[in-house]
Amino acid sequence: MTDEIKNEAIEQLEKDVLFGFENRDDLLESISGMFYDETDFDKNWLKKEIDIRLKNHQKESLNWKKPTDFERLVKSFDELNKNKIVSLHKAGYTKSDGEEDCSEIIDELKAIGINTNGYCYYHTQDLERAIGEEKMLFISFDSYNRDDELAKNVAEKIISVLTNNGFKTKWNGAVNTRIEILNIDWKKTVDNIDYNYGRVFEIIEKHHKPANNGKTKADKKPFWKI
Repeated sequence: MTDEIKNEAIEQLEKDVLFGFENRDDLLESISGMFYDETDFDKNWLKKEIDIRLKNHQKESLNWKKPTDFERLVKSFDELNKNKIVSLHKAGYTKSDGEEDCSEIIDELKAIGINTNGYCYYHTQDLERAIGEEKMLFISFDSYNRDDELAKNVAEKIISVLTNNGFKTKWNGAVNTRIEILNIDWKKTVDNIDYNYGRVFEIIEKHHKPANNGKTKADKKPFWKI
């Protein structure tokens, strides 16, 4: 196992630990999977590196000021879900991943009689900016049917909720431009909570489930991409 491979693995590991979404087993699977064609990749070495960094990150978190920006973002997204705006954390790696994930949830909600207004999300590439020097998080959005006027209403609601939760935002008013959360201080530790499919359905069904509808998605396993 070369130093180059080790350095590449550590670089990815450090980012993933800062993101705070993956536990020990998830990290081992995702990072070792990056090097599936390396016959001498040392999983035992990786396990030790994961344990060290997760432990250190957890220790650092004891001194974080609460609520963290992530906790305020969760509160914001929960409120948006209550308003039938499907709101996803770490929705895949790219824009196409996020769009696909949101569309699937909107379709499944519609199938049980719940019509949504639109959606918003951020993906892994957006998180890389958030933990980097830019300290900015892009929030993508749209209406459920790609209607521009409704999309503007969705964006305005997103900005209102984010502002009420203490975030500074930037948006030029164009539906093809993403909302920016400025000066975000990303702090999150792994907590094994599903902030995507499960949480969205739990909140939206609780507040908007049609009367006399016995159908539910509560027991459906997430389709989420890694």
